[in-house]
Amino acid sequence: MDVIAEHRLVATFPDGELVPVVLRVGRPYAHPKGDHACPVQAEGLRLWDGPSDIFGVGTWHALMLGLRFLRSMLATEAERGAVFHWEGAEHAVSVEELFVLGPIE
Repeated sequence: MDVIAEHRLVATFPDGELVPVVLRVGRPYAHPKGDHACPVQAEGLRLWDGPSDIFGVGTWHALMLGLRFLRSMLATEAERGAVFHWEGAEHAVSVEELFVLGPIE
């Protein structure tokens, strides 16, 4: 994966285990079978850690779907009780703070 963005967090799971989490987004590329793909990874999650290619129609679409997929994986972990923190800080961070994809106010 040709990583274009990476972010490090710490997850506290309901059983009290602290786990480093590394989110990675790769450079979208034209896939040999058609369409485009964006590789993503969320190392340290219990539900899924990848890497996986997320497909879209063009590089922009693949990138946006890849980010939405990562957001969905973190949101599901949070719904199951995981709490995410900035690396090296005690402040909890919400999935919405990590993925500012809503309208700008």
